[in-house]
Amino acid sequence: MPEAAPRSSVRPAGPARPARMPARWRRLTTRARTALAAGTAALLLSGAGAWWLRHHVYTTETDVARGRALAQSRAIALEFAGIRARDREATGDILADSPVLIIGPDGPFASWLPEAFPGAVAQLPPAPADARPAWASVRSVRVGEPAPSCRRDPSRTSTGRPVPGCLSQAAALAGRTVDMAGTSIEVHSPAAPSPSAPPPGRYTVYMAVDPADAARAADALVPALAGAVPLAALLVALSAWVATARALRPVEAIRTRLATVDQPGSGTRVPVPVAEDEITRLARTTNHTLDLLDAHARRQQRFIADAAHELRSPVTGLRTVLEVAVAHPGRPAALGDALQATTRLQYLVDDLLTLARLDNAPGASPDRAPVDRAPVDFTELVRELLLELPHTRPGATADLVLDAPAEPVTLHGDRDQLRRLLRNLLDNAARHADSRVTVTLVPEPGWVECTVHNDGAPIAEADRERVFDRFTRLDEARTRDTGGSGLGLAIARDLARHHGGTLAVVPAGRGAAFLLRLPR
Repeated sequence: MPEAAPRSSVRPAGPARPARMPARWRRLTTRARTALAAGTAALLLSGAGAWWLRHHVYTTETDVARGRALAQSRAIALEFAGIRARDREATGDILADSPVLIIGPDGPFASWLPEAFPGAVAQLPPAPADARPAWASVRSVRVGEPAPSCRRDPSRTSTGRPVPGCLSQAAALAGRTVDMAGTSIEVHSPAAPSPSAPPPGRYTVYMAVDPADAARAADALVPALAGAVPLAALLVALSAWVATARALRPVEAIRTRLATVDQPGSGTRVPVPVAEDEITRLARTTNHTLDLLDAHARRQQRFIADAAHELRSPVTGLRTVLEVAVAHPGRPAALGDALQATTRLQYLVDDLLTLARLDNAPGASPDRAPVDRAPVDFTELVRELLLELPHTRPGATADLVLDAPAEPVTLHGDRDQLRRLLRNLLDNAARHADSRVTVTLVPEPGWVECTVHNDGAPIAEADRERVFDRFTRLDEARTRDTGGSGLGLAIARDLARHHGGTLAVVPAGRGAAFLLRLPR
């Protein structure tokens, strides 16, 4: 039986395992991520604080122990200098119970350290020759192994003197670094010489500082801190969870209200919190967006209704004319009426397509200027239209006058759109003029002002903005208009805004005047 091929241990290539962590993190809710981040930060900060507290307690206790050792060292130094009737061995018996080292002019004078730990003595220097009477110093000493005599007989040294606690001190200090607090004292010659009195000179008294007390005081805080640090981190995480949940309530209210918006124009608005923060600005921006959507929806509905109404009239008229032409083939005037109705329908469709393109153009917003436009000789463009208008509008009897500077006025824009803009203004002025249409060009720093004035009926102040609405025709215009759709001025203002300019009706002494301002 053939053996099975060994299974390969090589796994197919795939996404790296560490890349899964960010995805899991992103799947967590905002509250969970905030609580986890706050808890982690609190754990790190409280842990660092606990470590600092223990270190501070240990440092403080160590400083207290050093101060106490210095005080004891001074007391022993005074007692040592006051001994007159005792011999060296008696002095050693007095100092045997204390971890003290006395260094005289000839070296170590009395101590258990030379007997138990001779290596530590070499690390302790005597007081300097120029030291003051109140000289004090703290030195760190590395204590090695005790002397063989101390290990053989813990109760006596090689000289036969009893050393109480030699073995206990050896066990406690062996292999450790301790602090030795030292003071200096001057011993003078006594009035009555004594063989047991210490020789005159400067003596340095060192006393060991037991670091165990400071360590025990610092370690006593560890159990309490070990329980307080996780508890503090947990409390901070829970607080962050609750605070985030309360902070996100307005967002949830905004989401709930937006979920009820089934279509633009419903009039639904989200609640705006009282506090001035990012959520309040979000609510206001959302309401502003809903206002724009509602306005766009109302404008679109009105546009559709007006377009349907305006298209119904020429289509109905065209059908009527064609029916008459079919019923009475001998009437050639019916074909002229049909052509006129078709022309009006063509203009109306062209205007509707122009408005649709302007509404969807990138520069359709009033506060956005077009880019990447070509230079246009605006003066020459106006002259061409003034020469062209009488031929394209048979029956126009108004005089067309241009008042422009000698030098050509140039600006950047879309030539076809600017031509359509001026054509609509001139066509509107020619329809309403009695005898004269005047076009005035005034170049300003950064702007070009073009005023189109006709000497016909003036526009009432209440109608100066309404004339720019789509499918708006004033009553007088309806009687005199010869097929206008009410879209010419609306298209002209949209084209002006598309070029970053403005178009408005300005007061005129007689007739009506339209002021066009375009950036250069």
